[in-house]
Amino acid sequence: MRTRNTKKNKSDILKIYLESEKDLTQIINEKIFSRFFEILEKNISDHITIELRNFGVFKSKFMKSRYGSNPRNQKKIYIPSKWKVTFKASKKINKKLNEKI
Repeated sequence: MRTRNTKKNKSDILKIYLESEKDLTQIINEKIFSRFFEILEKNISDHITIELRNFGVFKSKFMKSRYGSNPRNQKKIYIPSKWKVTFKASKKINKKLNEKI
C-alpha cells in the first residue's frame, strides 16, 4: 500500500537542521547549509558528477533532440536537446525506503 507523505522544502529542512545543531550560532549554520546547496548547484551546472557516500549520486545527462507527439492531439512536435539532472539513491537509502513495506 502506498501512502503519500507531506512535502518538505529547503526551508523546512533548514529548520530541522537548526533544531538539531546547537554547537554553532544559527547564522553560521544557515551559511553552512546555504553554501552546501550553492556548491551542489554549481557542480551540477558544470556537469560534474557528485557522489555523496551513503546517500546517492547526482549526474547531469545530455538528452539529444528528438521528435515526440502531443498527447492531446497526437501531432508531432520537436523536442530540443537539453541537460537533465539524474539522481541514483545509494543502497543504504533504498534499503531504508523499502524496509517498511
